[in-house]
Amino acid sequence: MRQRNSFGWQAYGALIEALSWLHYVVVSPLGKSDEGGADWLRKRHHPVLPKPVDSRRIWIHAVSAGEAKVAELLRQQLLALDPTVSVVLSSTTYSGYARIKRAAGGEASFIMPLDTLPEQSRLFEQLKPALLVLVESEYWPAQFGAAEAAGVPVVVVNATLSARSFARHQRFPAIARRTLQQARRIYPQDAETLGRYRELGVPADRLELGGNLKLAPLGNLPPPDRTRPTITFGNIHADELDALAPAIAELRRRRPARRILLVPRYPGRIPVAELHRRFGADLAVVDDITATDATLVWLDRMGALADAYARSELGIVCGTFAPIGGHDLSEPLQLGAASLYGPHVERQRALDQSLQQMQSAVQVASAAELPDAVLHLFEHPAERDAMVARYRALSDTAATRLRQLATDLLALAQ
Repeated sequence: MRQRNSFGWQAYGALIEALSWLHYVVVSPLGKSDEGGADWLRKRHHPVLPKPVDSRRIWIHAVSAGEAKVAELLRQQLLALDPTVSVVLSSTTYSGYARIKRAAGGEASFIMPLDTLPEQSRLFEQLKPALLVLVESEYWPAQFGAAEAAGVPVVVVNATLSARSFARHQRFPAIARRTLQQARRIYPQDAETLGRYRELGVPADRLELGGNLKLAPLGNLPPPDRTRPTITFGNIHADELDALAPAIAELRRRRPARRILLVPRYPGRIPVAELHRRFGADLAVVDDITATDATLVWLDRMGALADAYARSELGIVCGTFAPIGGHDLSEPLQLGAASLYGPHVERQRALDQSLQQMQSAVQVASAAELPDAVLHLFEHPAERDAMVARYRALSDTAATRLRQLATDLLALAQ
């Protein structure tokens, strides 16, 4: 590929390598993300890629766990419509890769390499996809450049574009010209986002309102097991412990028999001694919920959250009680539990608006309001059930959109 050796691409690749080293080796180990560490950088440099196939192949890329849910949903629907198509998934972060690997298996999932033209070109040469599908807002120049050189159309689904990202693209229009303006089709979540893409120069005939696909139901959820009254706090971050610990203590004081499951965003990161200092010596720290009858449990295992929500009447979505931006606000509802969350939903704004408009979730202004809000819903099961029922109506609409989108993608991948 002739353009691979141009000075501009070489300089861009060197910059990506330097910034990635700084991010993974220096900055991330000091923080609390799931992306950091030299080991993860090595894995991005040397990913194990899916083998070539003779059938059509669609490649879906999702940065992290939230986007990976949409990739999983789309993969299910594509295979239901055409079992002969090969659908491979990639992700950038540890939590995202863990999810896509569970969904697609090791042979159809891989860790995304860095965005250098040689690495991205190697991907297209090995995978030979008929279509690349990006979830939400992943716009990297080398990936788009390699797709163009390979003649592979790029589609963006469940597309988002925050005000901050929109302003950045306006400041650096060359990036938009090399990336999002090259997409064959973009399916924004809402009308406001669609308008931002129009302002950035994406032609109107390449834009189609797609709604929020995260609302569509997954087909492989664990069965409900609500034999014991349970509350689950899901995706807890270390930065939220100061706010959440007093609220949890108050819940236990007022309803000591209720079981409370605490599921961290990043298992194994917080020392057990620190957890006992925060929540008390009677906190059970386990990796299997069936291993204890304790009323307060820290479930320290990746992939345990769905089972915890399936056992619960209420799910409190964390990542929303500190300026983190939130996680999938609908996840408890998908498993039949009412959803509550805090004020910090910056990364989930469209989903928050959908749920609030349908009165399918409860948002509190701070963790201090949690005990009253939780106990109110526990004492009013009809209200709780109505929230779940309204969500399911919303979910059915999203499922219809998902089926139509999968049909469209199969047509584009001819």
